[in-house]
Amino acid sequence: MNSPVDEYLDALLAFVPRNRSNRFTKDYIALIHVPAQGAEKVYSIVHDDVKSLLTVASFQKPLWERLDSDAASLGPKPELDALQAEVESDHPVMDYLQSSSLRLCESYGDGRPGLDYYLMLWQKDGEAGVVECYEPYSREDYSWAKVIGAMQVLASQFEYELM
Repeated sequence: MNSPVDEYLDALLAFVPRNRSNRFTKDYIALIHVPAQGAEKVYSIVHDDVKSLLTVASFQKPLWERLDSDAASLGPKPELDALQAEVESDHPVMDYLQSSSLRLCESYGDGRPGLDYYLMLWQKDGEAGVVECYEPYSREDYSWAKVIGAMQVLASQFEYELM
């Protein structure tokens, strides 16, 4: 039996590209946003030579609030809005999502509950990383802001389809 925390992480990681053996051979970026207030959102891009696949999953209610240490599980499957769109691999935003930009994002795990939190998992050009950051916009390191902004701009071009 999984703990509620395991179920929480499974719900968020469900939108991170992987195959059955938990190994993924294509390049990808997955960005999980756990906001200080509001519901979680997961962005992912699977890169291909011609087109990339963008997936955005927006939970309708905060999953974290459903997490109760006394509960055996998170309850019924969470409701979410999801979109998938093909994006040209030469889209201008992709310039901000190169491995050189991803590599510059350092882990800043110095946060606490009640702060914006981002977790990024990526594999690109033979490199890979898993990094986290609390309150990225309050730091003098702009690497996180650049990657987050690029993912948000790309998603915003297709989110109207959710409404």
